[in-house]
Amino acid sequence: MHGHTRIACTIFMLLLVFAQGTVLANGNVIRLHVIANSNSPEDQQLKEQVRDQIIAELGPVFAEMEQRQVAAWLEENQDVLVNLASAVVMEAGADCPVQVHYKVEDYPLRAYREKIYPEGKYRSVQIVLGKGQGRNWWCLLFPPLCFVSETVTEELSDDQEIQGRIWLWDQIKELFQRLFC
Repeated sequence: MHGHTRIACTIFMLLLVFAQGTVLANGNVIRLHVIANSNSPEDQQLKEQVRDQIIAELGPVFAEMEQRQVAAWLEENQDVLVNLASAVVMEAGADCPVQVHYKVEDYPLRAYREKIYPEGKYRSVQIVLGKGQGRNWWCLLFPPLCFVSETVTEELSDDQEIQGRIWLWDQIKELFQRLFC
């Protein structure tokens, strides 16, 4: 029986290690990520126009919703985002397709206003213009912090160490250290 317990514990630990890499850094956050076709000045300007239109149209709507409602809306209405972005592209006289994906993406450490969001995985609506090979722009779609002029984009310095801890993970690691160390 002792051997089976050790094998079960080992499998459980491996599953926890694997699961830790899939945990969202902040489950209440949904990011907006707009990726330009290229780094040309025209494509970068187009990216900003698409960003501005999405924020202008949907920012007030999402401000009245809870996170789960925003997530459900994004799941069901990606075509609305494609249409909004495509209209901006057409109005600018550009010829590039628009793709929209609602998925989980990795993001670096960022500060918005006075809030700090750690590096990690976040729910994200990604709008890709053309080949999507240009510089990108992102903000928080929920909670609504997509205020273009106020978004802070500089990275924090190396000496500012921020760690997001998951209470359950810490408890499990501590338990296994007591049992096996």
